[in-house]
Amino acid sequence: MPDASPRTRPLAIAHRAGNDLSQLAAAFAAGVDYAEADVWLDRGRLEVRHEKTVGPIPILWERWTLQAGWKPRLLLDQVLAAAAGQGRLFLDLKGQAKGLAQAVAEAVERAGVAESVAFSTPTWAHLDRLRTLMPQAPRFYTVGRAGQLGGLRRRLERGEIEAVSIDSRLVTQVLIAELGAGGVGTIVTWGVETAEAARRVLACGVSGVTSDSLALLASVRGGELSPSLS
Repeated sequence: MPDASPRTRPLAIAHRAGNDLSQLAAAFAAGVDYAEADVWLDRGRLEVRHEKTVGPIPILWERWTLQAGWKPRLLLDQVLAAAAGQGRLFLDLKGQAKGLAQAVAEAVERAGVAESVAFSTPTWAHLDRLRTLMPQAPRFYTVGRAGQLGGLRRRLERGEIEAVSIDSRLVTQVLIAELGAGGVGTIVTWGVETAEAARRVLACGVSGVTSDSLALLASVRGGELSPSLS
């Protein structure tokens, strides 16, 4: 499984870069390992966006912002076509639609980029499905709160998890060592936007960093940030 084993340098993942085609191009030009894209199954279409819908009401929302929902939306097929031959995608599956994993796997295969994608999601059932549909693709179990660690540990005992994507606020040396001892070969963390934050999580032993800052990711890739717990 690509990128699901210890590495000589950290992975650099461009947060949400795949949600906009111009940002996607910039991320690949910067040499990131992956560009993240958020994928929803909505009304039979695979849409790429971070914003949520409000049932049949034509608006999209995220925290305190609202957007018109009737504007054209970016589709996964467009993102896959733009990424083909340019770089790799870190597809974050959003929502709990039962057909999401199947639809995404079919789109990836149709685009001929099966060797250039990894998956993450807090809805672990999607990853269980992808284990059968696309066993060659790295699957990152997303952990966004401490309450999920119990379920993660139970899956570790069954040998089900090889990669994890975790909120940087949860990252400690003890936890990363525990996950590694449990068989997790790759651990990436998000919410890392400063050099100080990157040094801290790297010192804890993570395998990679997800950030909005392409400059920070370049420093991570270049080994310019000496890990530090101070």
